[in-house]
Amino acid sequence: MMLSVTAVVGFGTNAKAAAGNTGNKQYSYSNIDPIGSCEWRTKNNATKVYVYPTAGPKIYYEANGRKKNSITGQYSYAIPTGTQGSITNWINEKGGTEARLVMSRISYSRLDTSGVWSPDSTRNYTIFG
Repeated sequence: MMLSVTAVVGFGTNAKAAAGNTGNKQYSYSNIDPIGSCEWRTKNNATKVYVYPTAGPKIYYEANGRKKNSITGQYSYAIPTGTQGSITNWINEKGGTEARLVMSRISYSRLDTSGVWSPDSTRNYTIFG
């Protein structure tokens, strides 16, 4: 009787993808103002920017990136209130280390738009861009 043993050896990398900055932070935008923005937050990976407007009128959102003193912007997207949105961006891929939301009104209103956002995502929701 002959006994055969097969060894399986796996080779991989110890490199880990950067953990995302996915903690949601509140934002509020006054629709009286033509434009507003959130604070800069660290962007750790190449995922989409998450935004979830929960109250107020629909507004435009733009994901800005910052690398040292250079600020980049992309396109603005009208994300309806109640929609969990994922904004496509190239912030991380272009060397950016921080992200923020820039918001602008669609029409004048005395109502504020508010919700939560994070610079990195755990998954894709409704994709804008």
